[in-house]
This record gives sequence, C-alpha cells and structure tokens, in this order.
Amino acid sequence: MRLGIMGGTFDPIHLGHLRAAEEIYWAFGLDRIIFVPAARPPHKVEAVAASALHRYEMVSLATVFTPYFTVSSIELQRPGTSYSVETVREFQKMSGPETTLYFVVGVDAFLGMSAWRQARELLSLARVIVTARPGWRLDEVERLLTPEQGKVLGNPSFRYLKISDIDPERVEREFTPRQVLLVEVVSLDIASREIRQLVEEGRSIRHLVPDTVAAYMAKNRLYQRPRPGRSRT
Repeated sequence: MRLGIMGGTFDPIHLGHLRAAEEIYWAFGLDRIIFVPAARPPHKVEAVAASALHRYEMVSLATVFTPYFTVSSIELQRPGTSYSVETVREFQKMSGPETTLYFVVGVDAFLGMSAWRQARELLSLARVIVTARPGWRLDEVERLLTPEQGKVLGNPSFRYLKISDIDPERVEREFTPRQVLLVEVVSLDIASREIRQLVEEGRSIRHLVPDTVAAYMAKNRLYQRPRPGRSRT
C-alpha cells in the first residue's frame, strides 16, 4: 500500500491544497492521501487564526466528496506540540512495514525543514515529495538549501520530476535513501493568509475554497472582524 500524508495548518484549506494532493495521488499511484491538520504547530503558534477543531472540520468538509482523501485527527488527539516526525512514526506503526509512506510538503516548508524536530529521521521514515508553490522555483531548491541545512537533513539527494512523466514503479525502483522528490504540480496562486484577509475585508472568497468550507467559515464567523460592541468567539 502507498499512503500520502499531507500535513499543514490549513488555516483555511483551499483549492491549491486540494489540487496538489489530487495530482500527487494520481501520479504516484497512491491508495489514498491523508490530510493531517496540525493542532499546535511549533513554528506558527501565533500565526494560527482558527482553532484546531475548526481547521479539522474545514478539512473534513473539503475532502468528504473525494473517496481517496481522508482527514486524520491524530495531532488533535496527541497532547503537546505537533511534530511531523511523531505523526509519521505513528502512521508507520499503524500501517505496517508493507506500506510506503509519502510525506507531501510545499517547497517553502521544505526549505525550513532543517529546523523541524528530528528532520533527518523524517527523511528516513517516508518518501518526501516537495511540491511547487507560487513564487518558488523547484530548480532552485538545491541552491537555496545551505550546507548547514543539508547537513542537518543528512545531505539528501534531489530528483526533479514532471508530474506528467512520473512512473510510480520506476520511481520506487530508482529511489535511494534520503532522496527528495521535487515535483512540479499545477500551482494555483492561492494562499491561506490572503483568504483570511479577504474575509476580514468582507470580500468574496468564491472559487478559492470549496463551497462547503466557505459556508462553514461564514456560519462560525471565522476570520471576520469582530462586530462593534460584541466579543469575538
């Protein structure tokens, strides 16, 4: 079995997240992709606007109609700070040795991975797939990664793949330890922070998030400016 793990704050989840997951699922012949909302992300504590439960519910609504997408509350159930390496370890234990894990992360997050807890072990537990993001170029990853960062990660090798040319069986045959897969996907120019700003300004977010997520945000007044004379819930 091949499982994709896509972690993030998803504050909120948007169509860019979903499109990237869709392409990775088909290109690598995965059995499913598991979205894992971070409960208490170590590097974004002050930047997270919605509660972990709200973000989990939004991811659930965004993925409910796609049978090969699921959402896990594993980091909400685990006390303390949410560390990706602990999450991947738990999935490895649950899925067994016959399952190959693919950890999907955006290029911006990967370039900061050397600051993550036990990042070197994370690269040994799963196949790391780095996807393109608006404003970032995958062909510059090796140049942007400093020697110090590379050392922390165990000096990974890089393989650049075009989504249309991926042969899952060949990727597996040619995979080497600590190999990072740089994968070009359709990169929708959408950012969660921009969606939050649009909501705060009272502007439309149509066609940026699934309608189910937009309705949930409106119902729970997420990211909206507090009304004068009323406390924010």
